[in-house]
Amino acid sequence: MKRFALLVLSFSMAWTPVPAQDQSLPYQMTVSSQGLRIEGNASIQTVLKWSEDGKFDKASPPGIANRNFEYWFEVDFSDHFQLIHQYDSLIFYPGLVEISELFVERSGVPIALVLTSMVPNDLKRSAFQNQNYIPISTAELFDGRKLYIKSRYLRATPDLNKKTFAFSTPEAHRQMEEFISQDSFKSQVLAFFFLGVAAVLMVFNLILFFNVKQVQFIYYGAFLLFQLIYYSRISPYLADYFGYADFRFYFLLTTASQILINLSYLLFIRHFLDIDKVLPGFDKIIRWVGLVLVAFILINLGLIIHNPYSYLQSVIMDIQRYFMAGFAFFGIGYLWIHYPGRLKYFVIAGTLIFTSGALLTMFFLKLTYMVTGAAIESTIFALGLSYKIKLINEEKQLAEKETFSTRLTALRAQINPHFIFNSLSSIQHLISSGQKDAALSYLAKFSKFVRQVLENSIDIHVTLEKEIELLRVYLDLESLRFDHAFSYEICLPQHGDLIYQEVPMLIVQPFVENALKHGLMPKTDGDRKVWIRFIDQEDHILCEVEDNGIGRIAAEARKSASYRPSRGLALTEERLKMFKETQKPHIRIEDLPTGTKVSILLPKL
Repeated sequence: MKRFALLVLSFSMAWTPVPAQDQSLPYQMTVSSQGLRIEGNASIQTVLKWSEDGKFDKASPPGIANRNFEYWFEVDFSDHFQLIHQYDSLIFYPGLVEISELFVERSGVPIALVLTSMVPNDLKRSAFQNQNYIPISTAELFDGRKLYIKSRYLRATPDLNKKTFAFSTPEAHRQMEEFISQDSFKSQVLAFFFLGVAAVLMVFNLILFFNVKQVQFIYYGAFLLFQLIYYSRISPYLADYFGYADFRFYFLLTTASQILINLSYLLFIRHFLDIDKVLPGFDKIIRWVGLVLVAFILINLGLIIHNPYSYLQSVIMDIQRYFMAGFAFFGIGYLWIHYPGRLKYFVIAGTLIFTSGALLTMFFLKLTYMVTGAAIESTIFALGLSYKIKLINEEKQLAEKETFSTRLTALRAQINPHFIFNSLSSIQHLISSGQKDAALSYLAKFSKFVRQVLENSIDIHVTLEKEIELLRVYLDLESLRFDHAFSYEICLPQHGDLIYQEVPMLIVQPFVENALKHGLMPKTDGDRKVWIRFIDQEDHILCEVEDNGIGRIAAEARKSASYRPSRGLALTEERLKMFKETQKPHIRIEDLPTGTKVSILLPKL
């Protein structure tokens, strides 16, 4: 680390003129110190007396920090006496301290400078180094060479035998403050890499939420946001955006975000896997765990507001971490055994990696493990969300298909009674007019027609061959009904397999009925004929229903006097509109010199 700093410093000196005596200086130099552990409290005057009596020299090593003791450090610059007095000030780096004060001497009076980060203090922070420091005038050193620091450690338990303090000259600090150390560079890169990943995924989840309207995407976006807040501590620039200047607020925010990471992740998994529907028993456990996490948040916030250095708060946070780690591994095993489908593999892989990173961070005190685990986990869940979207779309398409089929079946069910009513009316007419033979013939054909309709009642689509067969029976029925007053002709291509192509059942009949009723039957002279042609096209079947009747204009004039809308034609048009949403059929009506031609573009199903 020091060699890296020296290399950067030597490069910068080639461009910036500095005093000659600084050219051989490292960026930071350690300064000797001695620690003293005492019970109770001591004033700076008492400590100065102890220093004169050599108590610091005779004291035992302070050992591991204990919250029940107060610690005093005597920082002695004697080894650097000539160097520091070439400058009016020096930059002092106190390192890790909790509730601490730095004592200097001004006009012969000891003055305390606050080093406690949770309260308004005298500390400053390097932009790139992410390190606290405090400028000190060399004239403020006790005896021209000493500083005294009073500390209490209520949360952290460092080995104070290894406690070191450092300083640098203002010139060296000013130059190196604009450079970044190797370790800090790695942390910054990792932090901004995660920032990029999190930002992209948050926008992605927001877009998905507005399109899919599923709350799981909001929970995952919140999970990423709380991670970003928590990990901001490794980047001074990110930390500033989340209120690092007010460190007490920042500590409260990052502490709450740790628990909110777990809570939002838990809620995301619950909705991502539809736990409430698939595993209702496990869902009750998740709900209770969620309530426990809410309780953890409230307790921690209360303790931090009361005392930000509360030891109980740190214990509760550790309990929360072990509790969630244990639940994570339990949940992984439970899902592996009981959850059906492939979505669980994304959850299992992501949770294992994320939890492992969190545990490594807790034991080795390196946040980079957790950030790396979170970045990998985010990538895994990006794939998982894509797979979930695919499943959602498949379910949506299946539901739309079932709805479409149900609507078609319902519409066709309305058409069948329409035929029955018309046919029964025809039979009644034949019987009442004394045409018993015609009535029997009609009844036989009607029975055949009903049998064929019932045989195909389950199917929404039938082959064109079956559709034409039903059409012939219908035309024969109508011919009997009107005493053979018209003729018909059905035309098909001589070659090809068009007759095996599926079409919607009874889709052409209403147009034929309309041609008979409004085109041919009102005609008073000449022959009456209807032509039905089926023409094969690339993606469609063109059906033409042409008659030589009175024409559409005359028919409209007749209907205007006593108009009753054709129920069968209206239902068929509604069926065609349903197909139009996906396969775009088309109806075109042409007025001919004699009669009318209706062209129906049917989809090939």
